[in-house]
Amino acid sequence: MKYLLDTCVLLWTLDGDKKKLGDFLEIIQNPKNPIAVSVVSYWEIAVKKSLGKLTTPDNLVAIVEDSGFTWINLETRHIAQLEGLPLLHSDPFDRLLISQAKIDGYTLLATDKQILMY
Repeated sequence: MKYLLDTCVLLWTLDGDKKKLGDFLEIIQNPKNPIAVSVVSYWEIAVKKSLGKLTTPDNLVAIVEDSGFTWINLETRHIAQLEGLPLLHSDPFDRLLISQAKIDGYTLLATDKQILMY
């Protein structure tokens, strides 16, 4: 199984917040599990950082890569998937992550109840 980290889960992982990660910690720490991070999360982090709602290191891309995670890009096929995605969640970043997970066969690691409805 391959996994895609929700933006919050990515931030908790980078912060080493074991309490918030809960059951995800074992999945993320297992070197046999391919873990991906979407550029959508990077985009969301950059937006929130520019609005002063979030503080992260300037070298976030390198930190993610040094963690052994792989980046996945946003492609037109991911965006096209949004048309058929039920509107259970209104956050555009989360909807894009859901779409990427569905199209590319990832299990999305998230705690947001609205995301989990998918």
